[in-house]
Amino acid sequence: MHPIFKALTTMAIATTALTAPAMADPVYMIAQIQIEDHTAFFEEYGAAAGPQVLGNGGRVLVASPTVDTLEGAWSGNWTVVIEFPSEEAAKQGWYNSDAYQQAIDLRIASTSLNNMVLAPAFVPPAE
Repeated sequence: MHPIFKALTTMAIATTALTAPAMADPVYMIAQIQIEDHTAFFEEYGAAAGPQVLGNGGRVLVASPTVDTLEGAWSGNWTVVIEFPSEEAAKQGWYNSDAYQQAIDLRIASTSLNNMVLAPAFVPPAE
């Protein structure tokens, strides 16, 4: 395991353990990435983006080079799913922040494919 990934995982676990368990309206950031320069991605982008995610209540649920494609085509060699406590935390606190906007260039420089979506949590209809 890459040292920066190990450090980010440790930070994510610690943050998750210290945050309130109830999240009213969580949203999920799902990214499909083709990493070309692993060192730059983890050491530069990871070091810049990780604290921004965690500082805005983000909780890394999936960060893996391995996926099992059940249907269709899946591109990329890295998949990430991050839970945020709200759409505002994901968009305003994290993605649109000045700090993360600077980190985006580091991600783009070390990857050749980036798909990133934000999806709300499923809320079943009331019975």
